[in-house]
Amino acid sequence: MAAIYLPVGSLIYLNTTIKLSEHNRQPISIQHNRIEKTQRMSNGTLRKFFVADKKTINVSWNLLPSFDTFTVDGGYGAMDLRSFYDGTAAKASGALSGRSNFDVTLSYGGTTQTFNMIFTGCSFELIKRNVKQVSGDTAQEFWNVSLSMEEV
Repeated sequence: MAAIYLPVGSLIYLNTTIKLSEHNRQPISIQHNRIEKTQRMSNGTLRKFFVADKKTINVSWNLLPSFDTFTVDGGYGAMDLRSFYDGTAAKASGALSGRSNFDVTLSYGGTTQTFNMIFTGCSFELIKRNVKQVSGDTAQEFWNVSLSMEEV
């Protein structure tokens, strides 16, 4: 059976080339965090010292297949995401070589935004295993995946 891919594209990319699957993706949460210092002065006025605005992105999938060969759009599956996460998390563990941060590109509404981010949370929950259409087929596993990333 030939694979059919959706031509729409993906909403989120890692390092500009790694497409994350739209297969059962839940809404992406983009939160804006303002880093500032607020201080009340002796005369009663309030002063704010603005430092920066940073973004936090949360994304999750329900019943995501293990590999990109099983997703509807050819985007990264659960095990592909896990290997990417393990690779960047290992670099963040104190090793001097390599980068623990990565680029995240969001494409929506005719705009494209790229952010330099780092993982702040990740969970993989195995939901179904050994799913086969025919007994001779390769077994598939389905995962609930959740990723949290914060701008560097």
